This record gives sequence, C-alpha cells and structure tokens, in this order.
Amino acid sequence: MRKQDYILIVVLYGTLLIGLVFPGPSAAVSVTIKYLMMTLLFLSFIKISPTDVGRALMSNWAGIILGSLLRLIIAPVVAYWVTLALYPPLALSMLLLAGVSTGVSSPFFTSLCRGNIPYSLVMAVVTSLVVPISLPVMVKLLAHVTLDYALTDMALFLAMIIFIPLAAAFVFRALLPELLEPLNRISYPISMVVLVGINFGALGRYLPYLKANPEQILYCVVYSIGLSLMLAILGWGFARSRSWANRVAASGSQVWGNNIMIIALAVEMNEPLAATLSVIYLIPFYGFVVFFSVLANRGAPSPAAG
Repeated sequence: MRKQDYILIVVLYGTLLIGLVFPGPSAAVSVTIKYLMMTLLFLSFIKISPTDVGRALMSNWAGIILGSLLRLIIAPVVAYWVTLALYPPLALSMLLLAGVSTGVSSPFFTSLCRGNIPYSLVMAVVTSLVVPISLPVMVKLLAHVTLDYALTDMALFLAMIIFIPLAAAFVFRALLPELLEPLNRISYPISMVVLVGINFGALGRYLPYLKANPEQILYCVVYSIGLSLMLAILGWGFARSRSWANRVAASGSQVWGNNIMIIALAVEMNEPLAATLSVIYLIPFYGFVVFFSVLANRGAPSPAAG
C-alpha cells in the first residue's frame, strides 16, 4: 500500500472517534451524509468510461452474472440466516451490509493487489445499478419486518444516491471532457474530505444508544470480520479462473462492498446498529487490502488484461 492509503485509514478511524467525542456537531453533519455519498460516487463515476464497461462486460459476462448473484443474493441470504440463528438483533443490519453493491473504490484496491481491474470495474457498475431493486426485495422477502422506513422509500433513496451522480458524471464527460483530467488529479483529496465528513457524522447521533448498549460494538466487530471472511471465500472459490488476477478481483469485489452507502441509508432509516456495523466493517475492509497487496508483492503474477 502507498503512504496515502495509510493516511486514509488513520484519517477514517480518527474522524470516527472525533465524531463520538463531539456528538452534537456529528449529529448535525449526519443529515448531509447522503449528499456526501453522492459526491463520492460522482468522483468515482467520472473515471469510468461506458466503452470500458461494455468491453469488460462482453469479455466476462458469465463471471459478472455469477459475481453479482453472489454479491446481491447469495451472500445476504447466508449472512442473514446465520446471524438470525446466532444473534437475531443484528440480522437486519447484516442483511443490509451483505446485500449492498460492490464499492466504486474496488477497482482501485484491485489494482493495488494486481487483480483483474476491468472485472472489478464492471462488478461495481452492474451491482450499483441493480441494488436499488435487489436490496429492498431481499429485506422484504427475508426479514418480514415492519421498518420505520418504507421499502419503496428505501428503493427510491438508493436510486437517488446512485443514479443522480451517475447521470451527472455522464453529462460531465460529454459536455466538459477537457476538465476530466484536472478533476481526476484532485479527486483523491476531495474524496478524503468527503470521507472525513461521512465518518465524522456516522455515529455521533447514536452515542447515547452505544453507551447504553456497549456490547453491540463487540458484536459488530465479530460479525463484520465474519462477514468479510465469508465474502472473501465465496468470491475466491467461485472465481471462473484460477489465475491470481481473476481470483483476487472476484474475492475483492465481494469484500470491498459499498458500506458507505449503508451508513447513509442507516442514518436515513435511523438504524443505529446498521450504521455501527457498516462503520466497523472498515476494519476488515482495509485488512483485506493489506492482505492481498502483501501476497501480490510476494510474487503473484501480473493481472490479465481483461
């Protein structure tokens, strides 16, 4: 990993703790998380060309379908039923986190680990387009619970979070192509500022809940690590190719999910457990970046072109 990646990890965890120390300002920032998430997605989507997506999809459509089924259907079913049997209060939160799309940062982490970048890129795009439909349906079919936040509102929220920045990115690419390179050059520091805001506002409003239920933090740590291990094994085992590049991309596209989106959704739904679990998931999230990058640097072959 590069120096800036270690800085990112320190900043993320540091701002999370600061938000808990200053719950008042954190709660005020929490209402803007959905807009911060949209900004983050826009900065990611402007780096994605529709041509690149189409080329990668045509070259490995079967793997994309299988990976999407694992990410959006199989993983949330397994995670939900296992958690329901072991610790029911966390089951809905696990379902939300396990059923989210592949993160738009996944291609970047895949490149660090010498993986198949086009596969990871298409997984991020395809699952992001499907998740506004798939996640509310999975909650309806599996959880059978009455949420304070209606399922149709959840679908509309996810669609707004994803499709507005996606459309804005395509318009930006079409109308202002000369600004793409300058904006991409400064997208990392802008993304850092956005992530600082998201993490600062993630948990402060739930501090009274966490103080009253400290054991929930421990459960979130254990179950977030368990979920990441399950996702990594599923992705690695079901990779259609035995090459390092394809296996690490298949595994990473499962592990590096869009947990930031679930933080935004949890704040909107007023689900403190889901927000806590999604934030703590950053621990194994970055753990697998380190793990795969170390293995890659010890002799894994260079990634395949497609």
